[in-house]
Amino acid sequence: MVKGLLSSKDNMPKVIVTDRDGALVNAVGTVFPETYIMPCFFFHIWKNVRAKCITDCRVKPKPPKDAKVDKKQVKKDKEKNIDVVEKIVSAWKELVESHTEESYASALLKFKEVFMPFPDFIKYVETTVLNLKEKFVRAWTNKVLHLGCRTTNIVKSAHGVLKRYLRSSVGDLASCWYEIYKMLAVQFGEIQGSFGRNKTVLEHKYKKIKMMRELEGYVSRRALKFIYDELKRSKTFGFGKEDCGCVQKTSYGLPCACIIAMKSKQKLPLVLYDIYPHWKRLSVQGQEIDDDFSVMEEWNGIQECLKTSPYNMKTLHQRDDASNNISENHKFVSTFKKCGNQGST
Repeated sequence: MVKGLLSSKDNMPKVIVTDRDGALVNAVGTVFPETYIMPCFFFHIWKNVRAKCITDCRVKPKPPKDAKVDKKQVKKDKEKNIDVVEKIVSAWKELVESHTEESYASALLKFKEVFMPFPDFIKYVETTVLNLKEKFVRAWTNKVLHLGCRTTNIVKSAHGVLKRYLRSSVGDLASCWYEIYKMLAVQFGEIQGSFGRNKTVLEHKYKKIKMMRELEGYVSRRALKFIYDELKRSKTFGFGKEDCGCVQKTSYGLPCACIIAMKSKQKLPLVLYDIYPHWKRLSVQGQEIDDDFSVMEEWNGIQECLKTSPYNMKTLHQRDDASNNISENHKFVSTFKKCGNQGST
């Protein structure tokens, strides 16, 4: 179904970020065989590692419930446990944020050295987490065009917004449908407003940079910020790719420091051709909606099913306002369904 929403093979996703649900990963691999599957680094992987650290890396195990405890000693042990957690945060961040395979190998040795007193924890990390290092460690993900999306946090945030609109978990189909419609209407307005600002509002610091003038009003402000940061970095070294790393080019589809330095030396401007299409989409470009398009056939089918349902839900078809809400709003919802391209913000 998801694949059917994409208008052409050119729109196939380059990267899909998921949790470690085996069935979901297998399904994505089957439907999108050429897509890079990346597990959610920040939320799922780190949450699991931290939880395992808290249980396996205690300075002293918890005493039995009936045992007498020394409060001062318990406080000292708690402080030591906090120190251990802080060490793992530092060591884990250095490990995951390694930009080369060599720095990853060095960080892994340091990680093992820090947690040598906790062999069970090291075994868990090596066998359960780091067996997928190519999917979330920067040394490998920097070679993938992920456009800065490495976690599922944005999806969870959208889910939280939806729950605020629904307010209850026991709403009927008609009321839930209408609340979702209202949420989409608000989001659509926010997206359009964001696109407008990207076209008309230019930060003062970019106006003095001649090589960025051709990008004004045609590229998102977030992309301009990435380019501006790389421009400052390009002044600290020469033109060698080994110094640059070219992460911005491979992972974000934007000119990296060595390309900017080269263009600056030749007094050439940055042009739209240098920018990946994602950063140039400043409007919602959807397909034309057929005037005869309707979802009433599907809606009537739902009503027929509800009439024969033994559950309380079958009272839904008796609500006169349900059909009216669906009839009034189905074209708006279909606009989102048929939208092939959403721009960058």
